[in-house]
Amino acid sequence: MHAFIGLGNPGVRYAGTRHNAGFDVIDTWLRRLDLELAPVSDRFHGAVATIAGLPVALVKPVTFMNRSGYAVREAAAHYELDVDRIVVVCDDVNLPFGTLRIRAKGSDGGHRGLESIIDALGTEGFARQRIGVDLPRDADTLVDYVLEAFTEEEATDLPIVLDRACDQLALFVSDGCGEAASRYNGPSFTD
Repeated sequence: MHAFIGLGNPGVRYAGTRHNAGFDVIDTWLRRLDLELAPVSDRFHGAVATIAGLPVALVKPVTFMNRSGYAVREAAAHYELDVDRIVVVCDDVNLPFGTLRIRAKGSDGGHRGLESIIDALGTEGFARQRIGVDLPRDADTLVDYVLEAFTEEEATDLPIVLDRACDQLALFVSDGCGEAASRYNGPSFTD
């Protein structure tokens, strides 16, 4: 079994913010498959779907971003997941808006959610799909920036990015990380 674990912060206050890009990808899958998540534990909600002919757990932690590791560790145990079958989906301020980057493993890159997961799992050996949300003009406001809603223009383009992210994840399941990276890593829009 594979798992797509979208990172974000729970609650209406954070819906539509840059930091919830991972949740947005999971929500796109749920709409595509006409599914709903159900509470599995106090730390995460999940559903099992068939994607590219294989079972995939769709997971959203209900912990806050900086404590995502607890939820991911619990989900990995619940679904009996091998670490190399987990894809954590999150925002990345170091990538231009709409850029996708999937990797088989790596560091946290300064992302507190990834840092929490690495600490909880004791490894960097899980895949991560990063969704570019752009860098704020004023680097001093990074925390506020990721908790802001997307601009009107970004919100208009976001469905294209999310569909492309889902397509990349489906290819990850069917053909592996290398093919998914080769075909989809990069900008969602060309000039």
